[in-house]
Amino acid sequence: MHDDFVRGEPPTHSGTALPGTDQLFRQFAEASLDVLWLRDAKTLQWEYVSPGFEAVYGLSREQALVRNDLSQWADLILSDDRAAALAAIYRAREGERLSFEYRIKRPGDGRIRWLRSNVFPMPDQHGHVQWIGGIARDISELRSATDHQRRLLAELQHRVRNTLAVIRSIVRRTGESSESVDDFASHLDGRINAFARVQLAATRDPLTGFDLGDLIAEELRACAAREGEQFELRGPRVRLKPKAAESIGLATHELATNAVKHGAFTAGAGHIAVDWRVEERQEENWLCVDWTESGMRGRPVEQKREGFGTLLLQQTLQYDLGARVNRIFAPDGFRCEMAFPLATVAS
Repeated sequence: MHDDFVRGEPPTHSGTALPGTDQLFRQFAEASLDVLWLRDAKTLQWEYVSPGFEAVYGLSREQALVRNDLSQWADLILSDDRAAALAAIYRAREGERLSFEYRIKRPGDGRIRWLRSNVFPMPDQHGHVQWIGGIARDISELRSATDHQRRLLAELQHRVRNTLAVIRSIVRRTGESSESVDDFASHLDGRINAFARVQLAATRDPLTGFDLGDLIAEELRACAAREGEQFELRGPRVRLKPKAAESIGLATHELATNAVKHGAFTAGAGHIAVDWRVEERQEENWLCVDWTESGMRGRPVEQKREGFGTLLLQQTLQYDLGARVNRIFAPDGFRCEMAFPLATVAS
């Protein structure tokens, strides 16, 4: 029996095989990447193990034969999975067919691998279980892909819930700050469009984050502003986290919309400059964004009323991102200084 195991030869049981069957089995087993094995139902010792054993378990068939008992195989299984795996072998000896999954730790490299085994009883001509057969397959990559898919689904569900929560908040706060149905519809459309632009960017390239400069430029261009003529942007490349991109994108939309209705874009010489930088404050890096509107001398520069934009800048950014916001209404224009803890907003 041991010689058969070492050579990879399946045992021949007289009277139980058709002519040529053992040779076909050997060719099949030797070519398979899975582990095919036979155990004696009484002793639970291996009578045959295919060459796939070494690739899967990281242990040669000769090494596995040192003791050739069930406990040697069980020692390779992680303790959390060992009892269930052993129980499956004993149940197969009682006549059950089973499929089960378990983890092993390869002794050579210490890698953890997931295996799926199908075990089945093999009765003799009298119907008594004489052997236990099994096929073990390495499903580590499949498990990894399944886990990754599960994480993606959880992330998608989280994003959908978050998206709906943001839209509900936009609708409610727009309604609270609108003076008419037309005013509500106009503001709501612009805010949802601004939010949608961030979501589109997330779908287009979810792993790279959101470029701060691109985010601000897109909101200003959406107001028909021309870069270089009506606005200019200056600052280092900063990649924003999704939540930060949503909040900063909405804040930029509010500032740009206000510039169109009441600010720099109402004046022929009006201009917006947006500068950002990273600076250290109390041993912590902060992202500082300065929004400066100019060219409005002679026009009233003042806050009209406490609306959605004010609430977003003064409360939402602080609550969501830990921001510090300062708005300055000067004779020549308007300025908004926003500072964010870099670790909170940057990816």
